[in-house]
Amino acid sequence: MNLHKYLLLLLCLGLLFACKKEIKNPPNPITEEPTEQDRLRASIYDYFNKYSLWTAQVPDLDEEGRLEFVKKYSSNQSLLTALKNMTPFHSGYSGSIDRFSFIDESGADGNANSSYADGIRMDTNEGYGLYYGWGILSSSATVAYPVIFFVEGGSPAWKEGVTRGSIVYAVNDDENITVGYNGSNLNQADVRRVGTKLEAALEANSLKLKLETASGEDKVFTLGYQDSYDIDPVILDSVYVYPDKNIGYLAYSSFEEVWPNTHQNYVKLEEIFNSFTDANIKDLILDLRYNTGGYVNTAEYLANKMINAADHDKLMFKYEVNDYLATSFQHRTSFQDVYFESNNNQLTLENVYVLVTEQTASAAELLISSLKPYLNVTIIAETDRTYGKPVGFFPEEINDEFTLWVTSFKTINANGYTDYWDGMQVDVANIDDYIFKDFGDSEEDMTAKALNLAGVSTSGMRASSRKSSTARRGIKVGIINKPNERNMLKKRL
Repeated sequence: MNLHKYLLLLLCLGLLFACKKEIKNPPNPITEEPTEQDRLRASIYDYFNKYSLWTAQVPDLDEEGRLEFVKKYSSNQSLLTALKNMTPFHSGYSGSIDRFSFIDESGADGNANSSYADGIRMDTNEGYGLYYGWGILSSSATVAYPVIFFVEGGSPAWKEGVTRGSIVYAVNDDENITVGYNGSNLNQADVRRVGTKLEAALEANSLKLKLETASGEDKVFTLGYQDSYDIDPVILDSVYVYPDKNIGYLAYSSFEEVWPNTHQNYVKLEEIFNSFTDANIKDLILDLRYNTGGYVNTAEYLANKMINAADHDKLMFKYEVNDYLATSFQHRTSFQDVYFESNNNQLTLENVYVLVTEQTASAAELLISSLKPYLNVTIIAETDRTYGKPVGFFPEEINDEFTLWVTSFKTINANGYTDYWDGMQVDVANIDDYIFKDFGDSEEDMTAKALNLAGVSTSGMRASSRKSSTARRGIKVGIINKPNERNMLKKRL
């Protein structure tokens, strides 16, 4: 009996020591107390896992596991890159399909890029609002000049009257800004040299430009750098009046906030569509060639303004989200199917001609996709595609300085069209973005093509209106800087 008790005691002591050894040496021990930065990065992991459209590819880790995982990364950006790399491979990107999620460290909810006037949100930008492309002035030219292809609404350049189509002959009195051209390619050493000059000039406190405008006038502009300006997304609106029909034109640069209905963007768009109604337009040219996206609700608003009454209450688009967002009490109502509204829109459009480039993205693509099942929509493209972003995100404030945007929802139109990761299919391809003419000019190639398709003749309209004694045909041969992305397709919950 005593022997049995002795053996039992030895067995218990053995188990006790074995347990103590396991506790002392866990498989993944946390050897140091987590820092505040560790905990912040653990939050990034947690929210990415909760919200990502591809959450099934992200391991579910407990708090200790998340802390151990994030300790491998030296920065927030490197951690986010690792998480994005967990999403499926996409051959079109030669990498992970999530190339969109990002971290905004400019302030909670990106407030450094927005302002609030009387409680109304306005997205902002900084600088001069100028965007350049390379252009050659004739088929025999051996040099290319910077040509202004876009001036952002609300910017210092826009306020001073700088317009698209202007050739830049001098920057801050420096005329050595041309690059060599051999008939097919630009001299890359020159491109780097002049590009560095232009970049520095756009960062300086003041900017002097010597230009020849699209109408052939020589002008000099002296501009002041602006730390923050409210973006006006309406580049131009007009009506082409012809004997047989009136055709509306709207060039729109980004899908800025339009709500509430006292918002200046809402008021302006209402006035524009009222003018289209008064003119009884049947066709609309929608110029989205540099529109990189913006707010989902603005795409919904514009779709409602264009749809015909017969299609009110029909499906505009629906969302695809992960199971967590689909069932979360906090988020599920934000991702319900969206239907066209019964409103006071009096337009009866027969055709919509959309002008696009490879910069046309997300909310712009959502608008096009939503209209396609119901209207005769013709996409006229500079190449053969748009940017390609059928997904979007919403902001998650991690702290007062830090906002995470996780690619979390996909949009699908009434015909089930989605997954245009490599760009939307277009109807008319390879039409020049003729940067030597201003927006809305019927001689500009993309606009002229839309007018031709609408049954309006524009033959003979390409003769140069510049002051040169001989007509010349400029050619765009590259882009120097591109408009900023407006967080692409974003949603406020």
